[in-house]
Amino acid sequence: MHVCIAARHTAISLLALAACGCSLLGQVDLGDESQPAVAAQAAAATPLACKLLKASGYAYQVNANGPITPDSTLAGLLGESGEAYGVASGDPKQTDSDRDAAYLWLSGQELIIAFRGTLPYNSAAGDPDAQALSLEDWLNDADFAPQADPELGQVHKGFSDSFYALWPGIQGEIKAWQAAGKVGPGTQVYVTGHSKGGALAMLAALKLRADKLTPVTEVVTFAAPRVGGADFAARYAAAGIDGLRYENQDDVVPHVPPNQQELTLLPLLQRIITVSGNQPGNYVSVGRLDYITADGSIESPPDAAAEATLDTQRLTEFGVLLVQSPQDVMNTVIAAHLLGDLMPTDSSRYYQAVCATH
Repeated sequence: MHVCIAARHTAISLLALAACGCSLLGQVDLGDESQPAVAAQAAAATPLACKLLKASGYAYQVNANGPITPDSTLAGLLGESGEAYGVASGDPKQTDSDRDAAYLWLSGQELIIAFRGTLPYNSAAGDPDAQALSLEDWLNDADFAPQADPELGQVHKGFSDSFYALWPGIQGEIKAWQAAGKVGPGTQVYVTGHSKGGALAMLAALKLRADKLTPVTEVVTFAAPRVGGADFAARYAAAGIDGLRYENQDDVVPHVPPNQQELTLLPLLQRIITVSGNQPGNYVSVGRLDYITADGSIESPPDAAAEATLDTQRLTEFGVLLVQSPQDVMNTVIAAHLLGDLMPTDSSRYYQAVCATH
């Protein structure tokens, strides 16, 4: 069964041990739970975020380099015409199931750069095994030590390697569009991605600024893991990047690699990471947070302190899930992380919160 297969995943087991064996619930003091730190607001109409979510989901279809002509599928999803270009990593050992890829969509004075996650987007089949394997990739990356990048700061090596495998193709096509007069100073540039694609989007935004290739209007990510440490976060902020990240209740991917607060709340996880020979790296989140609650409302913490309080609340709620319904944990996590078919009937909470009115 899918749940039995997924339950053997190492990182889920670590989280379960940390929550149960280390009495996570007994260590966390939420204060007066009747007075949440951030009030939830009904999800507002967000046409741009909806468009970027659709582009992020569609990026899973990219598996080759070059123009995608005509690309009527995304044009239909977005309700607009445009010019499309795909970039895919070219390691001969890679297949469609594990290659990295990006999707460039140019429509009028708007350029979208969308990065895909690891596994193919299988909206029709809704394959839970594929979703479970994808989650395993990110959860098993929780103990990956960062490496120094001269332009980006301390970043996750795996994400960095994936990004630089795609960067020459992305850079080349943007320069070609600039030379043709299709991309210029007035072009609105949006960088986006779902899951691992969100991590690559953050790296791309900073690289675009560092190389002065093109201004970045905004970065919007969905279910993205963390990509770097305090050095990366400082450079990201100094570059003035306008970033927004959507994270869903019970989606554990945005919690990995863990930050220091989470390692403190999950001491067994910290101990195992240290024993394994890797260092946590003190990964931090960047950009503003829009947190999607179970009822589809949005919580937007106004500052770092409020976000830290919300983070504690999220970990505690996940600990309750582990203790009360351990047999349902993987199904819940998978459902919280995935996207559906990006059509109006899509029931995934990311789509419902961002696109339900569009």
